[in-house]
Amino acid sequence: MRKITINKTVLLGFLMLLGAQLQAQKMYTLEECIQQTLTNNLQVKNSRLDEQTVNSQITEAKSGFLPSVDLNGQYQYYITIPSMLVPAEMFGGVKGQYAAISFSSKQTTTASIQVSQVLYNQKVFIALKAAQTAKNVTALQMTKTKEDLIYNVSAVYYNLQVLNENLAMLDSNIVSMTKLLAINKVLEVNNILSKSAYKRLEINYENLKNERQNLSLTGEKAANLLKFLMGLPMTEAIKINSFDSKDSKLVIGVANVENRTDIQLMNKQIEIAGLEKKIALADFYPSLAGMYNYGLTGYNNEFSLTKTINDSWMKGSYVGLQLRVPIFSGFSRMQKVKQKEFGIQKAKNSYELVKQSALKEVSDATNNYMSMSNSFENTKRSLALAKELFANSDTEYKSGIISISDLLLIQNDLTTARNNYSNAMINLRLAEIELRKSKGELANNK
Repeated sequence: MRKITINKTVLLGFLMLLGAQLQAQKMYTLEECIQQTLTNNLQVKNSRLDEQTVNSQITEAKSGFLPSVDLNGQYQYYITIPSMLVPAEMFGGVKGQYAAISFSSKQTTTASIQVSQVLYNQKVFIALKAAQTAKNVTALQMTKTKEDLIYNVSAVYYNLQVLNENLAMLDSNIVSMTKLLAINKVLEVNNILSKSAYKRLEINYENLKNERQNLSLTGEKAANLLKFLMGLPMTEAIKINSFDSKDSKLVIGVANVENRTDIQLMNKQIEIAGLEKKIALADFYPSLAGMYNYGLTGYNNEFSLTKTINDSWMKGSYVGLQLRVPIFSGFSRMQKVKQKEFGIQKAKNSYELVKQSALKEVSDATNNYMSMSNSFENTKRSLALAKELFANSDTEYKSGIISISDLLLIQNDLTTARNNYSNAMINLRLAEIELRKSKGELANNK
């Protein structure tokens, strides 16, 4: 018996090709598409960078409670040494006269280190609270970004499900029409069926194929949009789960609009407006800081950055307190406080407006979902009846009970029922995610 050997390279290549094909056939659930999008999408990545920026701002605000250290240095070389007038009698001169005397050298070099610490400053405390609030706002904005992405991915995913459902039904119709054409071709050849009747069948058959081709191209564009949102390469083939109407059953209950991101953002806007007022009020409060300074001063009549007269440096140090008490600013501080009060009222009005709009959206979305659910169930039953009628009409046509015209009319009724079912299907899915979004449930645990 002849022994068959397989080249290892060929075998490895075959296995890699098989693995690539299996990978290309990966099935994505809606949850997997959403998770992939939230991981790869650039908008989410930018929102994470915003969070990191706010964390840095919080650290910056906390630094106001830490001491600051400054190192200062100064070098002066006098072209003309300044003089001072002193009473001449100090040096044995005439009383009432003054003499110009210079007390300095041509060169002066000073270096000092100063440590200061804020002991009390209202603005520092409020700035930290404002930074913490900004962090909460950024987190809510991240949630809003996720909600928009989840909505878009879900809408595209559901659209693809409907397109795939339509393609499957079209394929079934095309198979039936292919068999019908084959039977009627025999009848037409034997002059049992007229040429015009057979042509009508061919036209319907071509229309079905064209419809399938156009639907397939639309499906490719929708798939590319889904891959774009997910951050996948356009060359990667993806599959999605088939539509299941059981997944669309939502529990209709009383919604708490306070869970909505836009409502929470409005609450934070009120909080921010209140902090801005406190910052304006902080200008009325005194501030207190402590300080410590230690310095060295050197003198020389020649140019040198390090050499001094007698090689000596004059030392000096002090500790102190700096108190600032605002007294009068021409009413500017008071006007700033009034402006911030207007800002608070405006934020509260905006909150009420958004809340009322949210309650209306929930009510409309609930009614729309119930309406779309009823419409879907009706079109589902109509499609089942149209399929049954078409299946029976095929048998009746073969038996000569109905004419070709009746058969084509029944087929058109099936196409209409299928289109109505598809529209109801996508409308139900969109109504579902619209209702979840209006209730603030779209990005839960994401």
